[in-house]
Amino acid sequence: MNPPGISALDRATVDAFRTGAQSQRIALIDYAKGIGIFLVVLGHVLRGLTGTVLRENALTQALDQWIYAFHMPLFFFLSGYLAERSVSKPLGTAISSKLRAIAYPYFLWSVIQETLRHLAGISDQPLSSLWRITYLPILQFWFLYVLFAVSLVYLLLRKLKVPVAVCFAGFALLFASEFIDLSLGPWPVLYMIRLNAVYFGLGAIARRVDWVGQIQRVQHSILLPSAFFGFSLIALAAIVNLTRLELWLFPLAVLGIFASLSLSAYLDTVQRVSVLQTWGLRSLEIFVAHTIFTAAARIVLQTGLHIHQPVIHILVGTAVGLGASLWLYRLCMQLRLPYLFRLQSASAS
Repeated sequence: MNPPGISALDRATVDAFRTGAQSQRIALIDYAKGIGIFLVVLGHVLRGLTGTVLRENALTQALDQWIYAFHMPLFFFLSGYLAERSVSKPLGTAISSKLRAIAYPYFLWSVIQETLRHLAGISDQPLSSLWRITYLPILQFWFLYVLFAVSLVYLLLRKLKVPVAVCFAGFALLFASEFIDLSLGPWPVLYMIRLNAVYFGLGAIARRVDWVGQIQRVQHSILLPSAFFGFSLIALAAIVNLTRLELWLFPLAVLGIFASLSLSAYLDTVQRVSVLQTWGLRSLEIFVAHTIFTAAARIVLQTGLHIHQPVIHILVGTAVGLGASLWLYRLCMQLRLPYLFRLQSASAS
């Protein structure tokens, strides 16, 4: 019997991964991705409501700062933690995999979302300028663009036999250049890379020292208090506006990563809230599709049903963003149309 929250389709995905030694999944990582993607959807719902249904105040500002202090660094960390799997493959195969798994959904869903925004009359850019996504990512898709760039740089460095520690040191020095306002030129993507590559490198280092394994070996009774303590410290920092200071960017992000991993280890141990594992397994699909569904939910609630209570909007918007994205993915799988999210290799088809 499948654990609660895990469909037969997603359980089959887990089992399929577990049959190969080189691609064996770590349940804790899936839980952590689930936590991260939940915060992504919640954060976008909150920002979408601010100024209309939701009035900005000290509480909403603190919650926004709390979420954005660590949820994207968490994803870069997890990607870095798994990066050596690509290094072990032939270079051409590894690059092809990243093109299919990251670049392909980036371009496809940037076009889909921007086209829908244009049809809805809420885009300030003509469709004729959409080609600029080749060098200038739009909205939340900056993450996929930067992740692809950082992953490729790391892959090439490792193929050149550059040690993991040296890769991390290079990313850390790049991050440190933020504090002296070192100009990297006019291309804004370089500044996004500067702020996020360090967490990718940290994940690669964490894999070398088996950080996740060490967390998994911590006593069960310590994991949940550790997560609560870490999240509480970030909340306190958000309340006193420390999250707005560049000096605190890295330590608060690392604290959030540690707290997320501790909570994930606890949930994996007790096998509860396994719906988070489903969200983690399908985090890419949720990431690329959720804003379309959350925007639709907001319009229906406001315009169609004339509902303006912030709590209802937050709950419904978050639930629809997660649930409808999963529904779309499963519908595509049932119709044997996987290409809406990933470009499968010929060997996989």
